[in-house]
Amino acid sequence: MSSAFQIGRIARIPIRLHITFLAIIPIVAYIFSTFTATTSVTLFGEVYDLAYGFNAIEPPEARWAYSFAFSILLFLCVALHELGHSFVAMRYGIKIRSITLYIFGGVASMEDIPRDPKMEARMAVAGPGVSGIIGLGCVLLSFQSALLLGGIHPITTLLWTLGVINIVLLVFNLLPAFPMDGGRILRAWFATRMPYVEATRRAAGIGKLFAILMAFLGIMGSPFLILIAFFVYIAATDEERATSIAVPLEGVKVKDIMSMDLRTVSPETGLPDLINLMFHEKHRGYPVMEGGRLAGIVTISDVQKVPEVKRSTTAVGEIMVKSIYVIEPNADAAEAMKKMAERQIRRLPVMEDGKLVGIVSRSDLLRAIEICSGW
Repeated sequence: MSSAFQIGRIARIPIRLHITFLAIIPIVAYIFSTFTATTSVTLFGEVYDLAYGFNAIEPPEARWAYSFAFSILLFLCVALHELGHSFVAMRYGIKIRSITLYIFGGVASMEDIPRDPKMEARMAVAGPGVSGIIGLGCVLLSFQSALLLGGIHPITTLLWTLGVINIVLLVFNLLPAFPMDGGRILRAWFATRMPYVEATRRAAGIGKLFAILMAFLGIMGSPFLILIAFFVYIAATDEERATSIAVPLEGVKVKDIMSMDLRTVSPETGLPDLINLMFHEKHRGYPVMEGGRLAGIVTISDVQKVPEVKRSTTAVGEIMVKSIYVIEPNADAAEAMKKMAERQIRRLPVMEDGKLVGIVSRSDLLRAIEICSGW
């Protein structure tokens, strides 16, 4: 069962909510309903009385209504922030799979991150730029509503609070904590001076330092900051690892590394014969052919699921995996690695014109990475 569900589309981009998002809405509403901070701002000779937070709104039903409205609008702003990244990416021909809203913010799932530093910098700046525009617009509207409604008013408070938070998001996202937007800008700057993998490694190292600093500050009074620090650290580590894998494989095709000397089995093959084959040939998986077509794939993990007492009477066709993910020989090797990681599998049959022409395994890819990294 997926932990996120789709709620709609914007510009053909699926917008998804993670289940954690459902928890953060009432939490944010509660936090902003428990306090009010008033301030006076002078602009062009005019003095504006403004409030931040909704605790002063009466009756309680109205206070909670405005608090929930604010929390929903805030995460709508987060979605618009991610759409800013996405629209710039689409201008450069990058496909956006989806935008998912999590407890800590939004994430745009892209087919790839551009290697051009200028392109990546523009994409990274677009999100904070949207937050800045929204923030400034809400602040100006709050001034206007303060004049029209006679000072502090729930609508004015809502606009001012939303504006201030979006400006805070602008500043926060520009921190050089990779893979946040500021960290991506930093990587783009590094990438103009050194190889892309090294640029990623340096930006990720700085991002991890910021995550540790955020965690330390969170220990002193902000559990939410600890949560953000955790995600930043994990995301920086994952992207550093993914880049170190993808970059060496650039330009390498599946046909360059796949195994063409195929040994296949049939659905009628008994498990004792299959186990004997695996033992002598030292392969952990085999394509299953039936009537000249690929019917499935069987691996050592499928065999291990069968109790030993039943293995002598079990055939491959009873345990093989029929839902097969395949790849074409002209596909990028990096795409094969991505498919294996997403599907949690270790090998992909290679199909061309409906025929099985090879198989590419995780070992083949790791060997290619090792060789290409040494060039």
